Amino acid sequence: MDRNSLKIALILSLTFNIAVIGAFAYGFARRSASGGFGPPHGDLPPDAFGRRCSRFARQIGIPPERAARFSHAMADTSGGMRDERANLQRARGQLVELMGAAEPDEKAIMAKVDEISVIQGRLEKRLIHRALGVRSALSPEERERFMRMIRIRCSPPDPCVPKCPEGEGE
Repeated sequence: MDRNSLKIALILSLTFNIAVIGAFAYGFARRSASGGFGPPHGDLPPDAFGRRCSRFARQIGIPPERAARFSHAMADTSGGMRDERANLQRARGQLVELMGAAEPDEKAIMAKVDEISVIQGRLEKRLIHRALGVRSALSPEERERFMRMIRIRCSPPDPCVPKCPEGEGE
């Protein structure tokens, strides 16, 4: 493959990744804005993230007395992740600026792509660390439902995987 084809493939890949992340964020925000699963249980974080955690806890069948603990455990790492997502957004904006320059500097663009990859890797590690930490506080049945929800939310649509009805576990 020649250099121009690789550049085009990289740009298409980045565009697709941004679109997927945007679609995921839109769906998540839309679901939380609709108040799809009712008010949060008990002593939960007052922010939108805490409410989403509360709904997620109900979906996987965590009893209300343990839902607050689950939500707090999920929220413990959200601050650092928020900063990491802001860094990722900023780096992507810089990448777009570099690509839109009158005379794009390929080395600078590729360095920025590498930087974005590192940030995405750190974010992914934080997500996995959070999921593993929360799993340990769940019963085996809740853990199975938790992993099922993660598979559904993080996997591409698969006709063989049944959809989880909204409100499951309530």
